[in-house]
Amino acid sequence: MAIAAAVLTATGGGLTAYGLSQQETRMPPPTAVTHGGHAGHGGSSSPSPTSSGSGHAGHHMGASPSSPPASPSSTPGSSSTPATQAKEQPTVPRMSRSQPTSVSIPSLGVTSRVIDLGLQPDETMEVPQDGTSTGWFTGSPTPGELGPAVMAAHVTWDKAPAVFFELGSMRTGQRIEVDREDGSTAVFEVSDVGQYPKTEFPTEDVYGEVDHAALRLITCGGHFDGETGHHVDNVVVYAELVEEG
Repeated sequence: MAIAAAVLTATGGGLTAYGLSQQETRMPPPTAVTHGGHAGHGGSSSPSPTSSGSGHAGHHMGASPSSPPASPSSTPGSSSTPATQAKEQPTVPRMSRSQPTSVSIPSLGVTSRVIDLGLQPDETMEVPQDGTSTGWFTGSPTPGELGPAVMAAHVTWDKAPAVFFELGSMRTGQRIEVDREDGSTAVFEVSDVGQYPKTEFPTEDVYGEVDHAALRLITCGGHFDGETGHHVDNVVVYAELVEEG
């Protein structure tokens, strides 16, 4: 049975990310990395549009998963007064808390129900138990709230492509739509796509504080290592809320 998913484990003060997979019949499509130099190479520069730090598997993240990220009161490095900043900065869309129920990616023809993913007794994050569901990590904001909402799904399942099989082919500007329990839809636009060796997972970029409503989609990718039974990389799609439907 083919299983490939991002697994998050609470270690000390934060989360680190790992990927587990078993052999499948074919490889996911190549990742369309939007800020060149990341796909499969683990470049030293971070692809995240919201953070300059780069976390790695086995390192602690910069923010507690149980604490919602705080919005900065001013723009770093800006000499403008608060009043001037208020005029210069566009209104950042943001929604109230409401749990996700389904996620759609029109460019991939994907629609998936969303389930909750908490932490297991051994402090590893639960993963979807099938190849068609997407999991939302309940320790992160709900999609549309301030901060990075984190969702994960399998790339393959039972020797067949799973819900996030083509996730790595997404490109900047493509939309992700998340339906929520309150009847609203959070519409996100892809801002970056990255592929990283699992030993260099960008923990801070994925889970760190941001000043807007963000979404992170995670799955496995890259070459399948038959000796370890794992894909060697993780794929992360970074997106920002652009409208409320």
